[in-house]
Formats: sequence, structure tokens, C-alpha cells
Amino acid sequence: MMTVEITGTPDLDSIITVAQLKEHLRVDHSDEDTLIQAYRDASIAWIEDYCNTRLGDVSAVGYIDDFYNVRFPVGPVNSIASVTYTNTANETTTLPTAKYWFDIKTKAARITWDNVPDIYDDTFNGVQVNMSVGYAEADIPKPFITAIRWMVAHLYEQRQPVVAGTTVVNLPLGLYAVLNPYRVITAV
Repeated sequence: MMTVEITGTPDLDSIITVAQLKEHLRVDHSDEDTLIQAYRDASIAWIEDYCNTRLGDVSAVGYIDDFYNVRFPVGPVNSIASVTYTNTANETTTLPTAKYWFDIKTKAARITWDNVPDIYDDTFNGVQVNMSVGYAEADIPKPFITAIRWMVAHLYEQRQPVVAGTTVVNLPLGLYAVLNPYRVITAV
């Protein structure tokens, strides 16, 4: 299993601006710009978490304990910059590119190894995959932008959980429908 740490942050205004969201909300004043920005930021974070993806091209590090063949639990993976590992002398070493292959075309990218060296005994996160993940801002699929608009509108209009009869409705069902095709799901 791989754990991924996102080490870069995109400019959220390059994904969707507060002005664009205000147009969608039909808000023509600036009194609530900070609130709308907070809803935008929260919506993007929730959507990224739900889909196991990143909006905006960011750098990341994937950690695995040893040279296991794994699928990346985040997507899309755009490139693999390098693989480093903790060698038997407990030093960080870069693995030659001839020792691994990766497939970033599949929905859950994957990596495999060939004739790799031993790593330091009794270590966690002995292998680190340095990569670039996420949709470039100009290439974010339109359903993500739609989902951000819907979620911001829901948060802006409701400001608390919606109660329908005896059921609490947290998010509109349509939100899941537009996001489900983009989810990156890996077996545990």
C-alpha cells in the first residue's frame, strides 16, 4: 500500500475564481467574498478527497515500505520524477530508472520493479516515489467545475445540514453522479 503526501499547492483561483462563483450564485456585492472563498476552498478539498484526485498540477511523494508493485491511490499521475530509497547503510539513494517501470495511462497509475537492491531493515517508508499529480488547471474536466459550483451554492444557500422529513441531506445527490466517473479507487 502506498501513502501519498502532496507537497505542492495549486493556486485555487486558477481553478475557479470567487468572481466566477459569485456570478453562479448571482451575488453582486463583495460583503461575502471571504465566505464564498472559504466555501470554494472547502469544496475543492472535499471533491479532491472524494475522488482521490487533485485539481491543479502539484508535486507529491508516494511512500511504500519496500519495492512492492503498487497502484497509486491518487490521480491522475502525470509523471514520475525519481524514485529514492533508504539503502542498507541507512542513506537515501536514487534508484536508476532502468530498475522500474510505471504506467500512468491507467486510472489508478501503477509501478513495478526489476532486480532492485535491498533496503534498510526495519524501516517504514523505505521507498519514495517523487511525482507530479493532478489535472493541469487548463485541463480540469468540466464536471469538476460544475461540482464545485454546486457544492459552493449548496453551502452558501443552506449554511447548515438540510433536513428533509426525518432525514439529514448533507449534499445534493447530483454531486455524486457527476464525480463518480472521476474517482480513483484502489484495492486495499
